[in-house]
Amino acid sequence: MFETEIPKFLISRRYIWALITFIFLFSILFMVLYDRYALSVWFSTADMERFSFTILFYFAAVMILILSRSLMFMFQDRLALTWLQFALWMMSENVVISALYTYITATFFPVSGTAIPDIALRALFCVTMILAIPNGLVSFYAAYRTRCEELQAAQYELQRVNEENIRIKQLAAERERLTATVQRSEPDAPRMVHLHDYNGTLRLTINLDTLYYMESEDNYIKVYYKHNEKIQSYMLRCRTSDVEKSLEGTSMVRCHRSYIVNIRKIQFVGEEHRMRYIKLNDESLKQIPVSKSYYESLLSKLRA
Repeated sequence: MFETEIPKFLISRRYIWALITFIFLFSILFMVLYDRYALSVWFSTADMERFSFTILFYFAAVMILILSRSLMFMFQDRLALTWLQFALWMMSENVVISALYTYITATFFPVSGTAIPDIALRALFCVTMILAIPNGLVSFYAAYRTRCEELQAAQYELQRVNEENIRIKQLAAERERLTATVQRSEPDAPRMVHLHDYNGTLRLTINLDTLYYMESEDNYIKVYYKHNEKIQSYMLRCRTSDVEKSLEGTSMVRCHRSYIVNIRKIQFVGEEHRMRYIKLNDESLKQIPVSKSYYESLLSKLRA
């Protein structure tokens, strides 16, 4: 605890003035009660000289506290005070105020038979007791306020996370509903596609939800799919006819002599300069040509 940083409330203007006002009022009450048992207390309202020194001392003590806390406020951005450093700072305030009291007592109101060190120790005890209770109460209240703000911030963050989770669940539910609708139109469509090379060796197993299209290039098939939100490609050495057999009953449909597309990924089918083409739902992919011989079968598949 002593190594943790103090709450910023303790060095705000509002708390500094509240603390000084509290200390001033509490010290008057303390000194009235302590007067009966102290040998070196010279505070008085009956004697004009003592009353003047009383006012002077209280004013000086308050100014010391204001100066000390103002310095703490001015350097708050440069200082990261821990509770231990804050306690030492307050003790230094007590020592300075006690030294002032000791000087006034020894110079103007000496007590016979009482040594200056004894007066200084008593003064330090009184000042520490006077300042301890207000400082303690304000410190505990500042720590309480800081804790409340931290809890409010944590609750806000938790609420934000919960709202985000609800939104994600709603999106996931909507996606599952749309997927289920597509699956009902193709009840027997397999979810995974297994692709083999010329030798019959399994080279790639891919989920239809991530597969976009295939393009034949000489003796190879280039497979385009999405992984980690990016379009990837895989070159497979095999016959196009063999790939078509493995794709039977799926959402993969031939639209051109060199292209097989996933109808689930089609955004729209367009025509430009008497040439039909497919636009997939990923902006990074090129337009896929549609030949006349496969156009009708593609449309029938889309309408199914």
